[in-house]
Amino acid sequence: MSRAVVAVLVVWLGCLPAARAQDAGSPHEMTKADGSLSMEACGVCHNEDMSLQRSKLETCTLCHAQTVHAGADEHVRANPAAVKRAVAAQPKDAPALPLTDDGHMYCGTCHLFHDPKVMEEAWLPQGWLPPDTGVSGAVRQGVIDRWETLALRSDDKRPLGQFATKGARQMRVPVNQGQLCRQCHGTPP
Repeated sequence: MSRAVVAVLVVWLGCLPAARAQDAGSPHEMTKADGSLSMEACGVCHNEDMSLQRSKLETCTLCHAQTVHAGADEHVRANPAAVKRAVAAQPKDAPALPLTDDGHMYCGTCHLFHDPKVMEEAWLPQGWLPPDTGVSGAVRQGVIDRWETLALRSDDKRPLGQFATKGARQMRVPVNQGQLCRQCHGTPP
């Protein structure tokens, strides 16, 4: 299978669980119609004692592709010592950004995964789409350039992926003004 086809499948499959998260039956929807807790939903990720069945990253990547969006893979692979320094530099009143047991970032560092009806964390009320200008525009263009390079290497003329049109949801910190990125990267000069 060509790299282009794999890249398209990764992007496409990675978007499916996010789209289904609003559907009944998603493990992210943890309450039944009557408002009671759905232990079946919890059992997708947790053991009976509520410990995770897999590592934090494996729990997420069981359903979601690891490299769905720009920066995801780089952040997951970031050196734990560098992550520790970045997290230590966060403002004191900043929301907690959870890490894996060995200090790596994972999907849940930036994304909420528990139903807000169950946990004390609220999902963003609507999706966020980054602007086409500034840093967000540069990141977007960088990803497009990567896709084009991969297409050329694989001699494939089809588009390798596309950006979300409805926005990212379930973010731990709002991102519309770069708030999430500044948690670790600070304010640009």
